[in-house]
Amino acid sequence: MDQLTSSGSIVLLQCASAAVLPSVLHYVTNDIVKFLNVTSCSTAFGTQVWVGSIAGLTMFRTLKRRTFGKVQSKLFPKYAILNTSCSLMALVTYLHLNNIGPTDGFSKICGKWEGLMLTYNLLSNVANSLYFIPATTNLMFQIHARENALGLEDEVGQTSPLKRSDKSTDEDKNILKKFNINHGISMLMSLVSMGTCGAYLYFIAGGMTF
Repeated sequence: MDQLTSSGSIVLLQCASAAVLPSVLHYVTNDIVKFLNVTSCSTAFGTQVWVGSIAGLTMFRTLKRRTFGKVQSKLFPKYAILNTSCSLMALVTYLHLNNIGPTDGFSKICGKWEGLMLTYNLLSNVANSLYFIPATTNLMFQIHARENALGLEDEVGQTSPLKRSDKSTDEDKNILKKFNINHGISMLMSLVSMGTCGAYLYFIAGGMTF
């Protein structure tokens, strides 16, 4: 099973779980639902800040590039699954707390900034889980295979030596271009997810009293 198929299966399972969740939430108190809402969004936001600004940069500057890529290929599917699960939980609990049902229109769900932020948050995470992270990973391994075939050096903190090698073919350059596009969009989706998650936490923080 390739990564795209595996990611699609996991997202479908997550959506199925989210469809069952509203019926379960009726049996718990609103305080617990609020706790689940804030915890899921905070977990996702903290994970995104850690991976994007601390763990990722540290590994890139410490590990050889292909080793770094292999670690990321194992880490990022889990990262995407966690973020998608948290965004689903946050949106479902938000809808429950605001008495918005599954048959209500998109305009009602996004009638407030909070709902709009959670919707975009979920969409960006699903896009990353279903396509951009698996596609980027597949292209990365194609690049690694070509580097190994050409005997190119694996260095710490450097971009692919295929960019600078005289041995690179037009096909190699095309793969590099596709990788850069998919990797760039995947990073953009992560930034959208982190930004909308942070914005949602900001909006609900405004309603807190101590």
